Amino acid sequence: MLRCSTDETGDPVATKVYLSTRGGVVDPADATVSAFDRGFLYGDSVYETLRTSGPRRVVALRRHLERLHRSAAGIGFSIPFSDEMLIAAIDDTLTAAENAASRIRVVITRGTGPIALDTRTSSQPMLVVYVEALQLPDEASYTRGLSAALVDPRTVANPGLKTGNYLPNILALRQAIERAGDDAIMCNRDGFVTEGATSNVFVVASGEICTPSLETGLLAGITRSIVFELCDRLGASMSERAISPHELAAADELFLTSSVRGIMPVTRLDGETVGAGCMGPLTRKLWEAYEDYVRAVGRGECE
Repeated sequence: MLRCSTDETGDPVATKVYLSTRGGVVDPADATVSAFDRGFLYGDSVYETLRTSGPRRVVALRRHLERLHRSAAGIGFSIPFSDEMLIAAIDDTLTAAENAASRIRVVITRGTGPIALDTRTSSQPMLVVYVEALQLPDEASYTRGLSAALVDPRTVANPGLKTGNYLPNILALRQAIERAGDDAIMCNRDGFVTEGATSNVFVVASGEICTPSLETGLLAGITRSIVFELCDRLGASMSERAISPHELAAADELFLTSSVRGIMPVTRLDGETVGAGCMGPLTRKLWEAYEDYVRAVGRGECE
């Protein structure tokens, strides 16, 4: 049996874990799965990472569930759990965790079976919901921004699907860290920018916001889609297209988006300062609008 991961102290990372194979919420120390689960053996799984605003209001929940189903369909896997069941499992785990705010990871594997690639041999798909206390950078860290490194082109079967096969992203982040970067920015085989290790990339140049198009090979991030809506609301010029690494280096502003961190400025790229070396004015306007949106979710005013 496999147990959940632990931090450097040996304590379980997650506050509470829901396991469909156990029929409910368990403590992290009791969160075990079969060594024959295909998610462990082959990365044959789909997942979503979410956050709450307050104890139990999940940000963009419906959008995440829709993408979860799209990812499953993309690997020929029909999720046997209804959205109502998924929402109930998330809510039960949040209630048990009792965090002021939480980070959530929902994983669905194709199930267990013999050690064989043939998916027809699998049975009993498994749902796992991990909940841990949400830890975000402070406002000064957002203002200061982070350092990113452009890494070697990666090869991945279909970056548009959020599956358990994340090794290219893991290696990209390792490469960035080796080059003193906080995060990685990846390119495709044609040399165009795609995405961060766990984020989407946005460039600001001459007052225009640009982001790599889906055709370049990237995951359509939930926060990415929210930024599109915020740009429309703020009247900011926004486009999707192929972006070269040179454009990143010459950008006035650069930022990454993800469901947990939200909008995070990149102020150094490959050791060189980006723009003014701190959160730029357009990034700040979007960041403030996004934080307002998250607070509105917490008040129950929107999803």
